[in-house]
Amino acid sequence: MKRARLLPTEVFVAALLLLAVAGCGGSVADRDRPDPMRERAAPASPFCAAVQATNTALAPLSSTTSQAVPAEQLTNTADAVRAGTAQLLNTAPEEIRGDVERYVRVVDLQLDALVANGGDGAALARDPEFTAQVNTTENAAANQRVRDYVARNCVAGAAG
Repeated sequence: MKRARLLPTEVFVAALLLLAVAGCGGSVADRDRPDPMRERAAPASPFCAAVQATNTALAPLSSTTSQAVPAEQLTNTADAVRAGTAQLLNTAPEEIRGDVERYVRVVDLQLDALVANGGDGAALARDPEFTAQVNTTENAAANQRVRDYVARNCVAGAAG
């Protein structure tokens, strides 16, 4: 069985997720170092918490290890990601709601295709219809707007 992981054709999802990891928590070293400009970190918004939950759920699929994700784990991971994206939809700020809806549709397409192909991400990359649905200018623009929002609002100490 081939390993399940996101490929370059899924850059839309991966880019948001990488920013979400960096944007919503900061590093342990950053939290340990005193910052005179920041008395205390702002509490995470429900949306930022949903970004973190979705990213955590996606971690097994974005792994760079050579181990395959067993079928049961793939199904469980897909279910956990869908729960996270449901939180994203429920908590999305109005200003980016449409972009988050687009993101969730793309993630659902990817999960459906990945599960249908037994975790074979390469099969997704070889499917021109699938890549045409995922790799659009509109998806890239929506991704950028969500990334910008996360960077502005989910970074510890950010205004917002």
